Amino acid sequence: MRRRRSPLAALWLAAAWALQLLAGAGAANPTWCIVRTGAPVRTVQAALDYACSPAGGADCAPIQPSALCYLPNTLAAHASYAFNSVYQRSHAAPGACDFAGTATVTLTDPSQYTLILSLFLPSLSRMRCALDRFFNYALYISKNIFALY
Repeated sequence: MRRRRSPLAALWLAAAWALQLLAGAGAANPTWCIVRTGAPVRTVQAALDYACSPAGGADCAPIQPSALCYLPNTLAAHASYAFNSVYQRSHAAPGACDFAGTATVTLTDPSQYTLILSLFLPSLSRMRCALDRFFNYALYISKNIFALY
């Protein structure tokens, strides 16, 4: 038996697609800060601890146990979330995505596939996290579009 897809899921998918078009049309190339492949685990953990400290300034509440963005529960996922939080809060300032050499800037949205998959394989916590990322991305795009005028 085939499962019916929710019309709401199709609406969110259309909205995500529209945002991707807007991003390409009006905003400068958005960037994200993620963990560098092959970075030493101990150094990444220390950088994550720093990013989530008051000195680092990352919003790490969503990656705490039983919080909305806790899954996937991996060091790389949590560190990328925290690193990107600091990076975006600094308005993508040069040098804001280093974290002792454990981070790198990417042009590929690390959450875009999470959003699309969560619409068709809904898990409540993952869906909420994906929607949170979706709206943060929309806010980022709108700020950049209005900055052009």
